[in-house]
Parts: sequence; structure tokens; C-alpha cells
Amino acid sequence: MNRKSKTRLLSSIAIFISGYTPLFLIMIIKDIKEIVWFEHSFQNAVWGFSKINIPYWFEFKNIEIVLALLILSVLSLTLLAYILRNVTKRPFSINIINAKSRSSEVVNYTIPYMISFVAFDLSQWQDIFSLFLFLSVLCLLSVRSQSVFINPILAALGYGLYDCRYNEAGNEKECVMLSKHDLLPNNHESYVKLNNYMGIISN
Repeated sequence: MNRKSKTRLLSSIAIFISGYTPLFLIMIIKDIKEIVWFEHSFQNAVWGFSKINIPYWFEFKNIEIVLALLILSVLSLTLLAYILRNVTKRPFSINIINAKSRSSEVVNYTIPYMISFVAFDLSQWQDIFSLFLFLSVLCLLSVRSQSVFINPILAALGYGLYDCRYNEAGNEKECVMLSKHDLLPNNHESYVKLNNYMGIISN
């Protein structure tokens, strides 16, 4: 039975980038130069307040870089949502033999986040290029090692990662499974192959 991989290179890169959207958000927040406030005064005090100040706009030091990070984040998250919605079509029935959680490996994503808390300046092309090179190497390693689905965004959506041994049509196999619920021995599940080493539980 021919079952091609459900993820291609472009999709894998988008999934990888989506995992670092919180990092991009931290960088955007650190680039804020000034907060523009809306001020409204009351004729009569309301709950002891005579006026309120509400932030309604932010001025950035490097607006072009901020916009690029925002667009990149939105595109990667949109593609991730599309992949998750369409990837589980035509699943295959399996019986779980045993499974071990690997969800703790998501913690490895916290290491690059430390970049945002050192002297990183979005106005310096050297810093931008260094970040691009660093994330490119991480992306290459993630794609090559079939680990792009070890992703904090997926973890936040409730997906867990499992080393799984299962029986499919009388054949015993092993792969890493992405699932929204615990995989227990003797459970019957439906899964879709993502690549040569990973699958996703569709129910």
C-alpha cells in the first residue's frame, strides 16, 4: 500500500517557524519605542476615577523588521492550521502495543528563546543575520531529524508526542506519534503517516 509523506519541505519549514512565533513576539515587544495612549476624562468620577488612559498604538524602533516578523508568524500559523485540518484525512486503523511520552522534549525549544533576553538589537544587521543563520541551522536539523512536530504551539494546542509501538494489519511497527489524548496499550486508534518516522492520531 502506497502512503506518501503528508508533509513536504515547505510545510515542514512553516511548522518549524510556527514554533518560534512566541520568540518573534518577545522581540517585537522589546522593540517598542513608545506607547501611544488614549486619554478620556469623565465629567463625574466613575468608581473613583476621573479619567482613563488606554494604549491604542505602539511605535517601534524598527517597524520594517517588526512587520516582517508579524507576517512570517501569521503565515506560518495559518499554514500550520491548514496542515492540521487536512492532514488527518483517510486514516489507517492500528492497535497500540505500548507508548511512551516524549512531550518533555518541547522544553528544548526554550534554549533559543534566551536570545531575546540578551543584547539583541533588531536595528543591527549583524544580529538579524546571526538569528537567521542560527534558526536556519536549527530548521535543517529539525527537518533532517524528522522532529519539526516537537513544537510548543502544538503542545499549547493539546498535542502530545509519543514513542509508539503498534500493530497495523498484523504487522508490528514503531514510529513517533502526535496525539491529543494519551495512547494506552490495546487501544484502537486511527492514524495518518506524516513522514517516514512520524504519524498523527486522527481521532
